Amino acid sequence: MVLSVAQLRQVSRDTAVGFRILLIEKDEGLSEILRHLLRSQDNRVRSSDNLADVQALLADGRPWDACFLDTAIWRESQQSETCGDILATLVNCPQPVPVLMLASYADFALAEDAVKQGAFGWLPKPLRAEAALEMLGRALAQKKQELSTLGQVSATSDAEASPVASMPAVSAHFGYLIGEHPRMLELYRQMEKAAATEMTVLIQGESGTGKELVAHALHDLSSRRGGPFLAINCASVPETLLESELFGHVKGAFTGATSGKDGLFLAASGGTLFLDEIGSIPLSMQLALLRVLQEHEIRPVGSVKSLPVDVRVVAATNENLSQLLQQGLFRNDLYFRLSAFPLFLPPLRDRKSDVALLTSDYLRREAEGMEVSAEVMAVLERYDWPGNVRQLLNVLNRAKALTENKILDLSSLPPELLAESKPAGDTVAQAVQAQEEKPKLADMTLKAYLKMCERRYVRQVLDYCSGNKEQAARILGISTATLYRKCEELEK
Repeated sequence: MVLSVAQLRQVSRDTAVGFRILLIEKDEGLSEILRHLLRSQDNRVRSSDNLADVQALLADGRPWDACFLDTAIWRESQQSETCGDILATLVNCPQPVPVLMLASYADFALAEDAVKQGAFGWLPKPLRAEAALEMLGRALAQKKQELSTLGQVSATSDAEASPVASMPAVSAHFGYLIGEHPRMLELYRQMEKAAATEMTVLIQGESGTGKELVAHALHDLSSRRGGPFLAINCASVPETLLESELFGHVKGAFTGATSGKDGLFLAASGGTLFLDEIGSIPLSMQLALLRVLQEHEIRPVGSVKSLPVDVRVVAATNENLSQLLQQGLFRNDLYFRLSAFPLFLPPLRDRKSDVALLTSDYLRREAEGMEVSAEVMAVLERYDWPGNVRQLLNVLNRAKALTENKILDLSSLPPELLAESKPAGDTVAQAVQAQEEKPKLADMTLKAYLKMCERRYVRQVLDYCSGNKEQAARILGISTATLYRKCEELEK
């Protein structure tokens, strides 16, 4: 493969493609790289190398727009007594699926035979990224033309023509998190690394992105999963009571303290304490919190004795702590202690390919038997979601309450979504225009294309970090000096 996983994560994600693609490949490394490549274009990809799982995916009734099929697995399906011929199933279904065969040198003849039996084409291994995308584009274009001839439109590539949207299958990562966008997949990888340590974690992300869910998942993944998980929103507790809530107090410590009370640090002993909205902690409390993180002991309000605590702290904020540092509202030493292992949650507008997954998960949990009209799904995927996942779930809750039948339609959506959602015709025209403006693969080398994608991604991360280069460098996984050099290139 000509691209590494790290390079593929740099691919531009500005234009959503949104096709459902099935990937059936034995080579785990190739499968991972191809999966990242396809998802970087905002396609919905399901992959498997197990015949039984593949049969289940083919039998669930939802149409696939294309399939990459390993010749070795196709051979297995032909020889299997329990599973049918995968290629025959795909090309003979009511909406035939274009199949792109992936063949090693020894299977070239088998791949050519597959084309004679209905496969769209075949690609040799090691696979070249540009060749895979070019053949996929031709296959999808041919399928769309064939369906148009029949007076049909694929539900996944032109949702407006279908009354009900085809919803993707959902798998919750770590039991809490929904999303298959490349930025979410990178988050999951970092979470697994963080959970294996005792380091303090700082979760940063906009309001409504699911920071507490990430904290829950970190606790469940860690060696402390058998202990308690306690959470407190630091912004919701008055400043005069916050110290007592965290560290506890002794009898008579202040007016009304008629008895002693353990704080959350003691109550969470052996487990995890989640401090949400950490940026709202007053300066007077920040030094006390810093001492707890450094010394692993607390001093209850009114007490002269310190008590040892065994707690893993996970903090979160939707504020830009770098700005608070510059304004003198947050201590540098506390910031560096809290951010020993920083995690960043992308806003929903930067991972719109996950909107359908989140909607499907909501229907499964809260509205079983209900469906979403294709028009509604198109609006949901176009909207920018300033309130992120929380806003999406609130909109779906409202729609469910207003819907009198089993299909959520446009009348159940709030006015602000409809007002900001442009007509489908405009969207199609814009998509065509954007496609025409995109550089053709033949017009530039792969190196030049990746350089263009890298610059675009650097700009996006800098915007997300409000220009803070140290924070942006951590997200990008490069040194600050390297980022400064790249910024100079952007200005040229």
